[in-house]
Order: sequence, then structure tokens, then C-alpha cells
Amino acid sequence: MRDQKGNALRKEFQEFFMISSLPTMRIGLFLTIILFTSFAIFNAIFFPDSPERLFYNRFWIISPVMICLIAVSYIKPLHKFLHPIYIFLNLLISIAIFYVGLYADLSGHGSEYYYAWVMLVVIGLFTFFRMPFLTVALIGLIQITAFTLANILNHNLEKDPFYFFNNLFFVISTYSIGFMMAYMFKSLNWKNFLHQKALSKNNLQLLLEIKERKHAVDAFQRSEIQYHDTLDSIPDWIYVIDREYHIVILNSALKEAHVENGMPVDVIGRPVSEVYPFMTSISMEEFQHVFDHGKMMVTEQTMRLSDNELYMEIRKVPIYKDHHVIQVMTIIRDRSKEREVEELKQRNAEQKEIMLREIHHRVKNNLAIVISLLNLQLRNNEDSGLQRIIRDIEMRIRSMALIHEHLYRSENLDRIPLDKYIESLATIISGTFSGHRVNLVTSLVTTDVSIETALPIGLIVNELLTNAFKYAFPHQQHGEVQVYLIKEDEEWFTLIVKDNGIGLPDLFSMDSEKSLGMFIIKLLVEQLDGSIDIAGRNGASFTIRFKNLLIKRQNIPLN
Repeated sequence: MRDQKGNALRKEFQEFFMISSLPTMRIGLFLTIILFTSFAIFNAIFFPDSPERLFYNRFWIISPVMICLIAVSYIKPLHKFLHPIYIFLNLLISIAIFYVGLYADLSGHGSEYYYAWVMLVVIGLFTFFRMPFLTVALIGLIQITAFTLANILNHNLEKDPFYFFNNLFFVISTYSIGFMMAYMFKSLNWKNFLHQKALSKNNLQLLLEIKERKHAVDAFQRSEIQYHDTLDSIPDWIYVIDREYHIVILNSALKEAHVENGMPVDVIGRPVSEVYPFMTSISMEEFQHVFDHGKMMVTEQTMRLSDNELYMEIRKVPIYKDHHVIQVMTIIRDRSKEREVEELKQRNAEQKEIMLREIHHRVKNNLAIVISLLNLQLRNNEDSGLQRIIRDIEMRIRSMALIHEHLYRSENLDRIPLDKYIESLATIISGTFSGHRVNLVTSLVTTDVSIETALPIGLIVNELLTNAFKYAFPHQQHGEVQVYLIKEDEEWFTLIVKDNGIGLPDLFSMDSEKSLGMFIIKLLVEQLDGSIDIAGRNGASFTIRFKNLLIKRQNIPLN
């Protein structure tokens, strides 16, 4: 992976190296053409018959190559093919060196121009062409080889070995100098390329950071504007203080209140105690508490403003930055009207409760009057059958009156403590019928039920206990009556009424028209969505499973 990355970097450098050399090569080639042309014109004018001019004119054989190189430097689509183009054109120059040297008389005047021209070509190769280093070195060797072969085939070596080797030495020396120059150019440009690469990367990163910072600043400014707009849209009075208790934000609603009450509006940066001199030391301690503990505080306070007494709810909310409370926002809400409505609701609820208690009290009294009237009728009538009916009716009315008595005395007018109600009812029935011969045992779970549940249960208990005390123990015999109330869950209960008396008759039936009490019990159990199980041996036992209608109809949790 690292080698692939290094190869890609070197390839990128070579492209950069070649492209960056185009301006220098273009200037060098233009300058070369201008100098050669100027020198040729000068020789043609002032020295037309000099033998050296013949050699000089032969050097123009590479002029098409230089023109091609200049053209390539301007044609951008060809820049991607610079490497093969440079190799091809420099090989043409090598052929030109060989051709000029092969067909020129190197023993006559002007031959030194040939050696100078070859050295200039070699220097130009290493100076102008920024090809890969090994490629430049190889082309330079080809050019020296062309020069050497031309001298050998032209018999210059045979004619004057000293002259041959002396010029070859200068050509090789020029090659060596150019070789070192090309190496230095490559090394310096490699370092510059790496530095430029790093600078480009850092510059790009810097631009990205600047862009991100600008986006962050813009987002922050938008957030600030939105934050202030949000605060200004809230009708509550809002101000924000810093840890030095200086006001940093005041919303529009509070500014309007300042104007209406003749208070200064330009308060940003001023101490809160200076802006609101009426602020108590307790409020300042609350600010400090929010700064120290970072928890919102809610207080209520009565204020007098423009001869009006206002009931205000004050919230002090911490504002965090980097997990530290840096500011506290105070939100002041006028709850005067809400308080008036709440007080009115409270008064209405109290009046309603008083009325309901009065209603229950009057219903209880009216039922007591009915019981008294029945007792008067009972004393004035000697018919035993009628007396028994009147007593049954009286006990049923008394069970209903007892419910209203409990509601009148209860804290909750929609609930009745069923255990206390059954206990009271059973005690009244026991005292009415048995005297001291029958023992009453109760075990009642503590629970509250609605009047829709209590009234049927009271009538059921009345019927069952009345029958037990009247019929289960004939001839004044002693016995025991047990009443149990068991809670199965939040919705279902079980009521058990049993005795150890003589039991039920063999032909006993809940559907018998002769027993109005049993018929009433059956209807009441159905009203409670319940069920009843009856056992008549070794005494009578009635097990009634019923629903608490307070749960079924209102879904109100029990105590």
C-alpha cells in the first residue's frame, strides 16, 4: 500500500516537473533561435566568405526540432504526451549530430564549431528537458555516442588522435556537468514539490477550516437570532443574567413592561440589583443556588405594579456551557387570572361538596323519618304478618340510610369505606334481632367502593343477616354468624355470609316467588356482574363474588 502511494506520488511529481519546465524551455529555445539567427545574419553581412560559416549553417538542421518543441509547449492537449515526444525529438537531434559529423570535413577551418555545437546540445538537453533522470542520462549518452561514431567513421580518430580525444574530453566533461545539473534540478524540484504539496494540503485544510468556521459562525448567528426571536415571541417576562449578576438578555414582553411602568429599557450589562432595586436578598440567594447546584427553582410571589397586585410564578432556569452553569434565565409568568379561576373553582368545589353533604344528610334524615313512620305504623297494627313485612322494609331502608350517613361523614363523597359500612350494618342488625344469644364474627378487608357497589352489597348483607338471625337459630338457641370480605385483586372481591344454624330447607330456591329477599339478592348480584354460591348443610353459607363498579365504570385506583 505504501509502495503504491509512493509510486503515485513520484508519477505526480514527474508530471509536475515536466509541466513546470515548459516556460523555461520555451524561453531557452526562443533565445537560441534568436541568437543563431542574429549570428548567421552577422556572418553573412560581415564575413560572407569565411569557411566557418559552412559549419554554422549546417547546425540549422535541428531548427525544425526546436520549432516542434516550442509548438508542443503551447499545445495543452499534447502535454500529457510530453515524455514520448521529448524522447523522439531528442533522438532526432542525435541523428542530426551524427549526420553533421559524418559528412563534414573536421580537419578544416570551422570544425571547432561542431564540437561547441554538440556541447551546447548536451547542455540544452540537461537544462531544458525535465524528463525522468535516467531517460535524460540515456539520451545524453546516445548523443555522445553519435558524436563519437561520426568522428570515427569520418576518420578523424585516424587523422589526429589528439584532436579527437581532446574534443571528446570536452564533450564528456560537458555531459558530466549537465548530468550534475540535471540531478540538482531534480533534487531541488523534488523538495519544492513536496513543500508545495504540503503547503497545498495545509492550505486546503486551512480553507476547509475557514469554511467550517464560517458555517459555524453563520449557524451560531442564526441560532442567536432564532434564540432571541423565540424569547421575544413568549408573552412571559424573561431576562438572563451572567455569573456577575449582569443582565445579558431582555425579551420584548419585559421591555414593554419597562416602558409602561417608566423603567429604563437600556439595561444590558447593568447589575440586576440596580435595574430592580426592589429585588429581595432571598431572590439573590436563589440565583446563587441555581449557579451552584444547576437545578431549576420555581417560586411564587405577589407583586404590586401600577397599583395592581399581581400573582407571579417565577422560574429560575440554569443555562449550561461545557457542563457549567454560565447564565440563569428568569421567567416571570402572571398567574393572577389563573389563580382567580383556581380560587373560583375551589370555592365552587367546596360549595358543591357542602351541598352534596347537605343532600346526603337530608336524605339520611328523610329515610329516618320514613323509618319512624314505619315504627308508628308497626305499633298501631297487631297483624304479625304485616309487622314482619314492615320490619323487613325498615331494615332495608336503614341499610340505605346508613350509606348516606357514611357519605355525609366521609372525606371523599364518591367513595364509601365498604368494610366500615358492613361492620356498622351488621352491628345494627345483630342488636335488633339476636340480643346476646347469637355471636357476630366479622373479618373485613379495608377498601373503598362507589355508591353503585355499596348500595347493592348493603342490601345483600341486610337480607342475608336478617334471615340468619331470624331463621337459623329457632327456639332461642345460641349460635354464630360470620361475615367475611376478601379482596382478590383491584377489581374483584368475595363476600361470605354464613352461620352454624339449622341450614336451608330442602326445597330452598333462589327463584322461589315466596322469598322476596332471595329474589332481591339474585337481582342485586346480577347488577354487580357477580355470582353466588350457596351451601345449606351444617348451617347456611352464601359466597358472593362481585366487581367493584368504581373500577369498572370510572377506572379510579383504590386506596
